[in-house]
Amino acid sequence: MRGKLAIFMILALIIQVQPVCAASTPQETTIDVQSDGVTRIAYLFTAESTSLQTNITLLGENIENLFIVNEDGLPLEYIEGNEITVYSLGSSLVNLTYLTADLTSKAGIIWALEFDSPISTEILLPNGATIINLNNIPLEIDTVDDRTQLVMPAGLIEVSYTINIIDSETLAQDAINAAEEAIHAAQLIDVVVDEAEYLLFNAENLYQQGSYLEAEEKASQAIGIVNAQVEAKQYADSKLSAAEAAINVARDAGRTDGLADAEALYASAVEASESGDYDQASVLADQALDAAIHASKTTDYTLIIAGIAIAGVLVGAYMYTKKKQEASPVHDHIEFDLERLFDEHPELRIEDREVLRYLAENDGEAFAYDIRERFDIPRTSTWRMVQRLQRFEVVDERKVGGQSLINIKPEYRRNQ
Repeated sequence: MRGKLAIFMILALIIQVQPVCAASTPQETTIDVQSDGVTRIAYLFTAESTSLQTNITLLGENIENLFIVNEDGLPLEYIEGNEITVYSLGSSLVNLTYLTADLTSKAGIIWALEFDSPISTEILLPNGATIINLNNIPLEIDTVDDRTQLVMPAGLIEVSYTINIIDSETLAQDAINAAEEAIHAAQLIDVVVDEAEYLLFNAENLYQQGSYLEAEEKASQAIGIVNAQVEAKQYADSKLSAAEAAINVARDAGRTDGLADAEALYASAVEASESGDYDQASVLADQALDAAIHASKTTDYTLIIAGIAIAGVLVGAYMYTKKKQEASPVHDHIEFDLERLFDEHPELRIEDREVLRYLAENDGEAFAYDIRERFDIPRTSTWRMVQRLQRFEVVDERKVGGQSLINIKPEYRRNQ
């Protein structure tokens, strides 16, 4: 009986020291309304540093681009459901942003913004908006960058407004300028935005041709990709930091058996991050973290096994090279119609064309490391070039012996 009572008291103390859920009322709420009715909502919550999680109810049901960080800008893990469960242990603040189109509706030329808020809310209306009706008197009203800013009291909030018609050329130019700024800002923090740059290039061409609506669409897509890449990089960086810390702890503790796998996975994760594949970087960093955690004290057999593995790789590489050398004289030299390829793809850069000529001189194929050696360019630059040529649909990539083999597409051959 006394033993059961002691266990009960210990559990009660644990529950008191580590509460599971914190208050979910936001400290600040900001709603940025776009011209197409989509709203960008930003919440600021306080969190108890000893609380395991914070439960948050969001405005709207269709949520996109949800991003949650703590006071240090580090991403927080969360689970989506009827409400968002954020794992905020050790954090004092939770910053949450997302997009939703559920708060607005349109009848003719009149837009309506309607929602219920437990606290006073800051609202930024679209550029050129004219207020038609308010259900309450604003606590504050101001103009920020030619946009109307309201602070509405807590409770039901209803705002009706119209938007002045802006010509499509101006909208396209504004979108292109915004895309340029977003790309530049991302590059300053080493975010890879090649796809966004390609979309911006298309947007600028469409604008010069007078296709303003399509130009605006491409520029807006570029901005969305930049935002997604920035978010993905921040998430990958947090995973890489955790994996690196776990590897260092294992090494200091002498747990080197299996640590080489963790280090290899970590190196691959870093390489993926540098090439802009942040999703893959996060996956590899998680695997590196798990391998580091499960690393153990090394045994005398480690070097023997490693030697056998290395020997196997060397033999395999030798056999593949020998086989390729023996097979090469069998077929005729393959010629490629580079003139047609260049005519069909005027967007190719000078360095792209040089690499394609090099491939054509080698029967249309070469390993990625041969391209790096031939043109003396870094691994990441080679990776980006290959991704760009694949996007233009002029080359294919396949794995041979763990290496990337790059081929000019067969449709550009002169003789099959």
